[in-house]
Amino acid sequence: MRIVRHICFVSQEYPPETGWGGIGAYTYEMAHGLARAGYKVTVICRSNGTESVQTSGGVTVHRIRPANWLERTRLVWRLAGFWPGFAWAAMRKFRKVNREDKVDLVEAAESGADSFFISMLLNRPAVIVRLHTAYIFAKRLNKAKPGISDGFKYWLEKRSILWAEQITSPSQAMVDLTKTWIPLAGHPVAVVPNPIDANAFAPDGTSRKTEVLIVGRLERRKLGRLPEAIPKVLARCPGLRFRFVGHEVPDVTGIPWAEQLCKWVTPSQRRLLVFEHVPREALVARYREAAVAVMASDWENFPYALLEAMACGTPVVATNTGGVPELVSEGVSGVLVAPDDADALADAICGVVGNARVMGEMGANARILVEKRFSLEKVIPQMQSVYESACNCR
Repeated sequence: MRIVRHICFVSQEYPPETGWGGIGAYTYEMAHGLARAGYKVTVICRSNGTESVQTSGGVTVHRIRPANWLERTRLVWRLAGFWPGFAWAAMRKFRKVNREDKVDLVEAAESGADSFFISMLLNRPAVIVRLHTAYIFAKRLNKAKPGISDGFKYWLEKRSILWAEQITSPSQAMVDLTKTWIPLAGHPVAVVPNPIDANAFAPDGTSRKTEVLIVGRLERRKLGRLPEAIPKVLARCPGLRFRFVGHEVPDVTGIPWAEQLCKWVTPSQRRLLVFEHVPREALVARYREAAVAVMASDWENFPYALLEAMACGTPVVATNTGGVPELVSEGVSGVLVAPDDADALADAICGVVGNARVMGEMGANARILVEKRFSLEKVIPQMQSVYESACNCR
């Protein structure tokens, strides 16, 4: 049996430089959890500025620029939308890392096809691809028109998935959705939930404000029917504040989402819609203060925004779609509603905010559920078994 000693994560998202999106949060939590468990952990990620190498918490992070030979040609303007520049640069960096200290296993997301070129190397280590949400599904959920390069991006991600020794997913729902696009028969697939550091995200007795918290990108697929529900909630709960934490994704209409959301309320109510960006340490405080955390997405895999809220003892209201029911226990740790029902969403929000007993019980149950199923201590051993199985398939 091969012993897994050195694990390399390849991820375009890795905080804090590229934010705390789902892929970045997962990579960060896993990398630091594995380092504490005694593994050598390397992360190859995108840099928004200069390239650098830093070691923190036992994790060595190589931030790279997706530069490639195409940038020195006149064809770059034609090929920029097709060429997976980060995956190419990651492969080159990986070869150097592997020469200096042999890597036993590489893990990457399917989104962006980050492991594409590494999977083509001779004598490479085992490759694990984790299903976060493929580009083809994100595009459909945002109701965006297909671009000229989209077909190629879909193919790259598909090949990355099929070339892996092992496929993992945080939810069975994501596996089932992927099977509608790619036949996975004969490919090993393991469902292992996203982990969270339950010590960093924890309740501290902070008093709850009359505030609804929405964490995540402002984009069509994540807002769902929330714009329609907000005026219904404010009609019944005047003065309730909605706090949105996350950056905006350009909408197909060209109108910023903050502007669109404000159009759903009266001029006097616009002060109740707060939009901000905060570092993760401040985000913990936002969860602790909120009366309820809401996620009204049309579809979700296994959202960190709900996992983090639950870890902080915050009750959640979410749409009953994708992998959310695998995370939230209906009526116990939160309330689930149909994704196309703005009235039900408004009723659920008001029902939690307006009942201190329900708010307290659901928040406490959410915390217990995280400790039992989703803490690093519970998830790391599951991933260790997957890693060992993948390495022994090579």
